[in-house]
Amino acid sequence: MRHTAPASPRHLSPSRRALLAFLVLLASAVPLLVAAPHASALSKGLMDENLPRSDDPAQRAEFFDVAKRGGVKFVRTYIQWEGKTSHPAPHEIDSIIRYALEAKANGIDTVFIGFNGLIAADEGGGFDDARDISLKRYRTLVQRSVAALKPLQAAGVRLVWEPMNEANIYTLFPRKNGPEVWREMQNIAYDEVKKQTPDAMVVAGELAPYARNPKSTNPGTWVQRALGLDSKFKPKKGTRAKDYAIKADGWTLHAYDYKVDPAKTLKSDTMWTIRNVARTRAILRKIARTKRVPKSAVEKVYITEFAYIAEGGQSTSEENAAKWTKTAWDIAKKNKLRGFLWFQVRDPQDIFYSGLKTIDGDERKVFPVFLDLK
Repeated sequence: MRHTAPASPRHLSPSRRALLAFLVLLASAVPLLVAAPHASALSKGLMDENLPRSDDPAQRAEFFDVAKRGGVKFVRTYIQWEGKTSHPAPHEIDSIIRYALEAKANGIDTVFIGFNGLIAADEGGGFDDARDISLKRYRTLVQRSVAALKPLQAAGVRLVWEPMNEANIYTLFPRKNGPEVWREMQNIAYDEVKKQTPDAMVVAGELAPYARNPKSTNPGTWVQRALGLDSKFKPKKGTRAKDYAIKADGWTLHAYDYKVDPAKTLKSDTMWTIRNVARTRAILRKIARTKRVPKSAVEKVYITEFAYIAEGGQSTSEENAAKWTKTAWDIAKKNKLRGFLWFQVRDPQDIFYSGLKTIDGDERKVFPVFLDLK
């Protein structure tokens, strides 16, 4: 989705009118308290880049039908940003409001909202040095996004903010000075969210599980650079916690590991997948002891992207995808994670065929497995 000019302040979109009408109904009700989502047990999440924010009611209904049948408790979406503008696109805000209200109506009260874009790609922002990204514009972007969506909390929607999606992937965020700027953006987002919505959560992480090519960076290595840590996750000489710490209420993982049984443990400190979740949690706790991440944040860990790909060089057979998904869920439960989100419901028209269904809507063998996860 591309950004467009801001909507006139005199114009109220149908989604915003619906939200205001809903809030009027709540005006005489007991005030709603926004608590941290998923206090203890593992909750099931679902994401789709197309269906739930489509203008086609049938597509939105398909997404929520799967979510309801599967007992989904949280969903996730993006605000697209190419690193240059200082405002969210109006059509994105409107579709997120509609999405959140429909999610609430379908028994889902928590929405993770991340910022995502091809900031380092030629077809996106085209930045090759993260220091060229305007942090002033990013701050304004967060301010305006939070202001536009904070009324959802009065409607009983819990918002969880994610400052940047998969920054360690070379097309999404510049590698040069990337970890350092990522750290600054994390703290900017945290501060701006808390100013307007103190009860909303802000999570850190959202890193891809490993470097998919030499231009990208493993998540553990990215965090080491961002927080001033050595290869053993200890503070580098001359670094101070106050200069390298990030603020967060929780931590998120994208735990993909496509072609290997999750029961086969991965012995790596810098690749963070479903196969070494226990090791990753231990590393996060070690980092917390350096006071560069809050201890409370690393005790609230969510998998906010997981799936198996059905086509291409990293594809997994339908049989293995079905079997391994249950194993992955059990690993997440054993390690006391807070959430486990599948990405996505239906294959898109172009790439990343990770749908519970094909492009044509045919159910894959993993579909009933996901519905039955408990």
